[in-house]
Amino acid sequence: MAMIATVALTGCATSRSVVDPSIAASANPVQGKAVRIEKVVDARVFEKAPSEPSTPSLDPSEPTDDKIKARAIARKRNGYGKALGDVLLPENKTAANLVSDAVAEGFRASGYRVLVPGDAGFEQAIPVTADARQFWAWFTPGFWSITMSHRSEVKLDAPLPVLQSGKVVTAEAEDSRQAATESAWQEIVSKGMTELAKSVRAALQPAQ
Repeated sequence: MAMIATVALTGCATSRSVVDPSIAASANPVQGKAVRIEKVVDARVFEKAPSEPSTPSLDPSEPTDDKIKARAIARKRNGYGKALGDVLLPENKTAANLVSDAVAEGFRASGYRVLVPGDAGFEQAIPVTADARQFWAWFTPGFWSITMSHRSEVKLDAPLPVLQSGKVVTAEAEDSRQAATESAWQEIVSKGMTELAKSVRAALQPAQ
């Protein structure tokens, strides 16, 4: 147990950390239906003292307003499972932004052209909306290492044949580590974004 605690607690586990995950954006296809990510709603439900680390929560000793919730992507824990400090995105980023980036990448990988404000044809592009029901990272202690995990659940809607009735896409990522460092949190969330993009691509395949 001493080994577990030492492995898990490397770094400032009791204070908040700020990390900046990302996903590599591929180029838009030359041809293909044009879409725009109209809106991503952060529909995650936070609990004060969840029994499972995969459930979003925040350190009650720190400010926990809506702006902090929007930036929260993980909660640190010690080797015995006790919840500690939060893992946040930079002030100019939110979890909804990361979901938007992953969804956009999934559409591009499926052959769609994803337009952004300022692009020709942006207003005429097919609007895509998303409800981010889950987007969270956590770790599970082990004897010699920890398992870092990330889970996404996103409901997509768009006036496209495959999405007219809405479709829920899910994705999970895991990685084995010796310690839950800030770089480890950043990497597992980035990996989670990549897996979410793959799930979006798979969900869109029937439309092609």
